[in-house]
Amino acid sequence: YADDIVLFGEDADKMQSLLTTLSNNASMFGMRFSPSKCKMLLQDWVASAPELVIGSEVVERVDRFTYLGSLISADGLVTDEISARIQKARLAFAKLRHLWR
Repeated sequence: YADDIVLFGEDADKMQSLLTTLSNNASMFGMRFSPSKCKMLLQDWVASAPELVIGSEVVERVDRFTYLGSLISADGLVTDEISARIQKARLAFAKLRHLWR
């Protein structure tokens, strides 16, 4: 199976074409995409609300998601990523608190 694939496109038509081509090529090798596990994040298309499909299923649109351990947001800023990393560090230090007493 294939995980962690990212597609970039200039507009909705290009993205749908890329998605369809990738899906068709995967099926030639006996693989398929699970639309429920696929997500769409719009960064430069804020004014549009495209609907991308795999087969007959619509790909869910999200405002942010974690990709390879980093939080990616639609606004392109790293504020959410920094906050998430600080929270992870706090949790890790809290687990070690008993060692410093």
